[in-house]
Amino acid sequence: MIEVRISPAQRRKLESELRNFASRSGIAVAETVAIIGQSVAKELARKVQPWGLSKKQGDKFELNILKQVSKAARYATYKGAPGEVSDVHARYRNKNGAVTVRAPDKIQPKRKPFVRPEVLTEAKKKQANAGIAKAGWIAAGESIDSPLLKTAKGISKRIKGIAPWIRRHVNSNKGSSAFIRKGGLNSTIYLTNKVDYAYSKAGTNGQAVQGAIADGYKRTITIIKARLKKLQ
Repeated sequence: MIEVRISPAQRRKLESELRNFASRSGIAVAETVAIIGQSVAKELARKVQPWGLSKKQGDKFELNILKQVSKAARYATYKGAPGEVSDVHARYRNKNGAVTVRAPDKIQPKRKPFVRPEVLTEAKKKQANAGIAKAGWIAAGESIDSPLLKTAKGISKRIKGIAPWIRRHVNSNKGSSAFIRKGGLNSTIYLTNKVDYAYSKAGTNGQAVQGAIADGYKRTITIIKARLKKLQ
């Protein structure tokens, strides 16, 4: 769970724009924090490995993960390593998730080789896992309950720029939020990604999380300025 709270330094950058927007829109200043929360959710999704949200990035990742699984399967065949494709892929991944082992161009199999469908099935599973982890943050951002994030008919707006390889997994089972409204900009939003492997148990993704929060605040200023132009 990530707490989205405005620090004193960030408040100085955002406060003027947010108060101006709130005044001209006829809403409570506290409500503007919803925009920050959704911006941060999108940036958290962007920084879940593999980095990015676009179709191009998804296509690149899908090709790369297929190569990684194929390398692990071929190396296991070369070494005679036991297990299914999922076992050998996990065994030969380093701490960053990359398969660095490589079998020679010509090998004498020491075990029954993996057939292509087995490799493709494992690759598709890993491809989906990445989209699901990102979908958890998008679901959390889209669950924030605020009129600022809804249409005139009260329908929640989707976060823009989310490619199908992520969007297809977005649902309420993947993420949630809690909006605690307080005075002015002291309101707090809690974002929860319900996909357990989206978090680093060793805490190694802390820097990416903090970067996502910082970038989310920056995006908020851009969003607010765009909304102010529409009010002119």
